[in-house]
Amino acid sequence: MYFIIIDDIWELGTWETLKCAFVKNTLGSRIIITTRIVDVAKSCSPSSEDLVYEMKPLSEADSKKLFFKRIFGCEENCPDSLKEAANDILKKCRGLPLAINAISSLLATTRETKEEWDRVRHSIRSSKVKSDIIDTMNYILSLSYFDLPHHLRSCLLYLALFPEDELIERQRLVRRWISEGFIHGESGQDLMELGEEYFHQLVNRSLIQPDNIGYDGKAEYCRVHDTILDFLIDKSSEENMCTVLKKQCKPTGIVRRLSIMGNEDEEIVEQLDLSHARSITAFGDIKLLPSLGRSKCLRVLDLQGRNQLKNHHIKDIERLYQLRYLDISYTGITELPRQIGELLYLETLVTSYGLLELPESTSRLQRLARLFVDRDCKLPDGLGNLINLQELDRVDALQLKHVEELGKLTNLRKLTIKLDTDGIEGNKLEQSKEKLVSSLCKLDECGLRSLSIDYYLREKDGGEPFLPALGCIQEVCVDGQDISRISRWLASLPNLHMLFFNGPKIEQQDIEMIGLIPNLIDLLLPLHKTDDAGRLIIRREGFQQLQSFRVYNTRMGVLMFEPGAMPRLKELELRNFIERPKSAVVDFDFGIQRLSSLARLTVNLHCVGSMVAEVEAAEDAFKSMAEANPNRPILEMTRLYPQHLLRDEQIDMACSATTPAVKS
Repeated sequence: MYFIIIDDIWELGTWETLKCAFVKNTLGSRIIITTRIVDVAKSCSPSSEDLVYEMKPLSEADSKKLFFKRIFGCEENCPDSLKEAANDILKKCRGLPLAINAISSLLATTRETKEEWDRVRHSIRSSKVKSDIIDTMNYILSLSYFDLPHHLRSCLLYLALFPEDELIERQRLVRRWISEGFIHGESGQDLMELGEEYFHQLVNRSLIQPDNIGYDGKAEYCRVHDTILDFLIDKSSEENMCTVLKKQCKPTGIVRRLSIMGNEDEEIVEQLDLSHARSITAFGDIKLLPSLGRSKCLRVLDLQGRNQLKNHHIKDIERLYQLRYLDISYTGITELPRQIGELLYLETLVTSYGLLELPESTSRLQRLARLFVDRDCKLPDGLGNLINLQELDRVDALQLKHVEELGKLTNLRKLTIKLDTDGIEGNKLEQSKEKLVSSLCKLDECGLRSLSIDYYLREKDGGEPFLPALGCIQEVCVDGQDISRISRWLASLPNLHMLFFNGPKIEQQDIEMIGLIPNLIDLLLPLHKTDDAGRLIIRREGFQQLQSFRVYNTRMGVLMFEPGAMPRLKELELRNFIERPKSAVVDFDFGIQRLSSLARLTVNLHCVGSMVAEVEAAEDAFKSMAEANPNRPILEMTRLYPQHLLRDEQIDMACSATTPAVKS
């Protein structure tokens, strides 16, 4: 028996092809198909039965609720002078949620005058038949699109390059906008900050959907609704901005920005005229890239996540003299050409985990603003020549040849360093420490905003850390056992926002010292080495600013929140939660109901070796705590490895094995 959902079929013949793969039986199997086209729905349904369910539009009451909430918070706050226009606009939206969202987001950015609302009202054509619904939707999207400033139109149309349902990282998108020349700031203005402002404006206008929203309310990713994506693809094609390569179809006209989806005919790819192409982006199962040597105007080459690509796929890349953006992260590319320094306009370079050394010529990239490498990647001599570098992630900061060079990068705004004394001894280590302190203090004075540290605790490191409590230190990731040696230093960092631990056993005194960090917002702790007898108490005195608390490998009986603890905590996540306690007597109450600001509780239940009853008891306990919290947080629970739950016969066998035999 099977239950399968097939989402968003567009063509009549698609189901005829797909249904051949399904075994016909009488075991009660079910298939659900979604489509926006009635004829396609009917063709998928057996002729003898009408099994088509047509989604109903929103009711008038729900339409009003959605519309007015976006603009005024509720209908009661809408001025009487605007209600006639509002009702007419809603009538023309015909209960389509996306249309209502788009038009209400547009109105939320206009002046609240009858004249302005009447202008929008009269701009919307009214459709009277079902076949015109998509036309109405596209017309409303056109209104939203042409209401955008020109710079935001370019940023929005650019999203036509990404596949349907693609999760698009905010910072990746902003860096690409910069390299395409879409973001123009005034002298000295931070283009990344300006680009992120553009991103959030598109979110606020409901033209892109935010995803992975953090405790600060900002989205780390976005998606594009498929209806909006269709509109963008059509509009970008009209304006000859983006070309999405489709299967057997050879593009007509000049290709300016190309998106390759991985299902193209190889002959078509090889014959593409890319002499005017400004960007190439690869998705899907890529087997072939166009010849890069012919793309002299290329500014952006984004191959992120295409692990099928190898070194030969970027042959001749050093001849792309206009290249501003190169991303080979999560690919199989392990080497860059020795002549990479010829790319004098390169601004962003994102490398792969497999790339262990940057060519020496990299130090000639004087326009490079953003460099991202793996922590084990060897950087070239002359790092200090990269005078325009604003982001560097990451550098082995105790390597003597890099320490002094770091101090020359006075335009750095974000820096991630690795602190590991392993393999460095004696005077050499002391010299490195002294010079690193000097370089970091200089960068701090020159405007370094964010310093992130990967701190490896070694037994030979002794007592307190050698680094001063710099104001730019915002993130620390600690790898090691005895964190008591650095807890006082951590508590002295005035702007430490994020703290992650990997490996150590956490004691009560460690928790209390960490709680003293004045501006800590995000904390991740491992508790797998904490036993039930050593329950950790989160007291009300500490963690006054904490908003996100992630705990992994813990169990019932290990953690307890006192009344008033973590007063600003919004997100609590228990990863890899183990139901079975180490001792037989355990308190199922964490005190989660006492977290007064909690908005979301996420629990991943580790099922390996547990009984069904134990998992269900843990689930019931978390439900009770969430329901008892006055803030009524959203509860998300997931079972990890449920296939490894102990079955009754396994439990019986285990009991039999531990029961001693009785002699007759």
